[in-house]
Amino acid sequence: EGYAYDNRDLFVKQSIDAVKANCDKINLTEYTDPIRLTFLNSREEMEVEVGMQASGWTNMWTREIHIVATDEFNPPIRHELLHMITMTTWGYPSQDLTWMNEGLATTTEKFCNGYTVGEIYRYFLEEDLLIPMDTLTSNFFSVPDMISYHQSAHIVDYLITNYGLSKFIELWQNGFSAFERVYEMPFHQMEELINKKTLEDYPTVVDIDWEVFSEGCF
Repeated sequence: EGYAYDNRDLFVKQSIDAVKANCDKINLTEYTDPIRLTFLNSREEMEVEVGMQASGWTNMWTREIHIVATDEFNPPIRHELLHMITMTTWGYPSQDLTWMNEGLATTTEKFCNGYTVGEIYRYFLEEDLLIPMDTLTSNFFSVPDMISYHQSAHIVDYLITNYGLSKFIELWQNGFSAFERVYEMPFHQMEELINKKTLEDYPTVVDIDWEVFSEGCF
């Protein structure tokens, strides 16, 4: 019963389309691992199933994905499927690379509340809201997720766009301690380049209503 069941044909199609789109995104020819997707009607149902009130949950070990689907927001189908595809293809990233894992999955959505990841990062830069990388690598889930996810997504976008997917995968498989070896510079230097490019690309800061924005993407 409920919204998820009533829209099951739509979600099946979106899931199949998402697999293809995600494969294209990471230059993967195809993805054929059998996986199970369960669509739920609420975060309360999610808590019963997986133990937490998330909108999406991916377990690469059991090949299962749980997604909340309501008429209030778009279910994070591409986001969760990209988690599954990358983790089962490249391997499970170390804990200090959760920001890469979540950042890459966040790039599957072009907009959040009408703003691109780049525009959101520029706002964080202007308002001094960016989270230190030491925190993102050591305790990712301890900070506001609307900042950590979008900040990480912008960093991921920059790394892949400017240095290619192979280096990104190399870091994914070796941990954050390999950053300087892989990218031939320490992260603080890379961050300076990212911030400089962001200021060039987005000279005007978007007017985000932080109270509304912090409630999530709609």
